[in-house]
Amino acid sequence: MSVEVRVAVEADAPGIRRLFARVFGAEMSAEEWDWKFALNPDGWLGTVAVRDGEIVGNYAGWAMRFHLEGEERLLYSVGDVATDPSARGLGGRVYRSMADAFYEIVQSRGVPFCFGFPNARALEISHRIVRSRTLLPIRERHVPCGFFPGAPPDAGAGDFVAESFDPLWEEASRFLAEAAVRDRARANWRFHARPNRYYRMVWRERAGRLRGWAALSVVGDRALVADFLSESSDGADLPDLFAAAAAVAARLGASRLVFWETGGGPGARVIEGLGGKVSEAGFPLIVRSFDDAAADHFARVGHIVPALYDVV
Repeated sequence: MSVEVRVAVEADAPGIRRLFARVFGAEMSAEEWDWKFALNPDGWLGTVAVRDGEIVGNYAGWAMRFHLEGEERLLYSVGDVATDPSARGLGGRVYRSMADAFYEIVQSRGVPFCFGFPNARALEISHRIVRSRTLLPIRERHVPCGFFPGAPPDAGAGDFVAESFDPLWEEASRFLAEAAVRDRARANWRFHARPNRYYRMVWRERAGRLRGWAALSVVGDRALVADFLSESSDGADLPDLFAAAAAVAARLGASRLVFWETGGGPGARVIEGLGGKVSEAGFPLIVRSFDDAAADHFARVGHIVPALYDVV
């Protein structure tokens, strides 16, 4: 059985989407593919396995710009991994060849680590073949919307952010030393342009500029706080922002805000102090690292939020 492993190109999209349909039982739409890869402001990287002109394997990561120790770096979130059942009889060689080619390119680009949030089966395979490691478990904090006071008078909400967002990101980026870059272009790409998800953005606004911002993903009675920005390095302004988020979430039918516990950033102590119920998310944050110190530092002090996970 002859299989070629090579770097994925844009023209491979239909074949990769057909592969996803065979493996996962549902095809990624062309619009979702374009949003996640072709229109990603930070780009993407993938390797594919091809047999007789058909793609039978895919190993891909969507790129994300991060501040790491105050320096802007490129990372890849790995998750779109699939091998056709007809190619699995090769004893893992297809998967390993795609992964090896992917990480060889990543390392040549100076990427300190790649990350992902695998389920139990994918975790075992990744650790065994890719030599990834678990960085930390993901824990959720569930806080009833009724816990929060009413929304502050400067609260607002919408589906996208405009120029008034820019000063907030400029201020927040000064102290977010370990966090994804969340400027206006990336905020709107992540939370407004996605074709198959709806997010509601919440903010506080005074004197023509945003003073805090959060993005909510509401499903049933859960309002997941996918990301947020504070003007204050200690998060002193976040309780009012979260109160505004709780009010919007309740109007959308949710009964609770759900946060990820985070090691650092302005929300770490604030979220811990909210009380509520803590539960395991059911998946960890793992890394394939070329700079272990950088990955470990990110785990300790990073602004770790659900928006890092493409399933959210």
